Amino acid sequence: MFLVTDVTGHVGRAVLAELANQPVAVRALLQEPVDLPIKAPNIEAVRPDPDDPSSLQRAFEGVEAAFLASGYSPHIAEAHLKMATAAKAVGVKRFVQLSGVGANPQMCCARMLRWLGQAESGVAACPDVAVTRLRPAYMLQLLFEFAPTIAQQGLIAGPFRSNAWSWVDARDVAAVAVAALKDPSHAGRIYTVTGSESLSFPQIADRLSHILGKPVRYHDITANEARGWLQGKGLSPVMIEAKLEYWDACASNMLNVPPNTVVQDVTGHPPRTLEAFVRDYKARFLSASAA
Repeated sequence: MFLVTDVTGHVGRAVLAELANQPVAVRALLQEPVDLPIKAPNIEAVRPDPDDPSSLQRAFEGVEAAFLASGYSPHIAEAHLKMATAAKAVGVKRFVQLSGVGANPQMCCARMLRWLGQAESGVAACPDVAVTRLRPAYMLQLLFEFAPTIAQQGLIAGPFRSNAWSWVDARDVAAVAVAALKDPSHAGRIYTVTGSESLSFPQIADRLSHILGKPVRYHDITANEARGWLQGKGLSPVMIEAKLEYWDACASNMLNVPPNTVVQDVTGHPPRTLEAFVRDYKARFLSASAA
């Protein structure tokens, strides 16, 4: 049996989709009042009681390997360690941990990368467990943040400048995760997961124009303008600053890695292109209501 966490996140949901209807039992850990996003006969949902630590241990009983992930927050390391400790207490010895390019517990100028590095270090410190770490590049699903303005104004506005970024589809990250869950030979490895090319935001806007059949342009804005936009979306002050730091690290080429063959090597299929991604979610980028 495999256990999957953060099943409402882009990668966790895709992991469930990859495992749906396969000949393996899957347990989806729900720690929020949400419905199971992917339903199949081999998937069961479990909701541990947050006030009963032993209920988290019971959720991991009988599990061969677990996919560890959680939403970006200052509490990532705490959440991963709590899950890993509960899992280890009932005999789970393999984890596939979702992290990110640039994860470093000593990172001084991008707290999001420091949080990810601390999460890696915490789980790695658990004795007698094997961890496969996935460090994906910037995920294409993050373009969904701009779907409303793409649909309504043909516009992507952000403080991203013109440098090329490494991109990957969350579904390809999930495919690598599932391969690592199934095959213990991936234990102990660190995979930097990328797509097949690096693209700047102006290049992405140009590609979107062709795929969507409507003009899309990129407009560079200042960090203060981006801060106001994020405030309007209701983000907390700490997450606003964390996002801005991370975006600045990407825009300054501090984190960008060249495309590699990890997806092809591990899964046997090439990573999805930007064109394939946009076509799959075309309605989302064309309809303001769908965005």
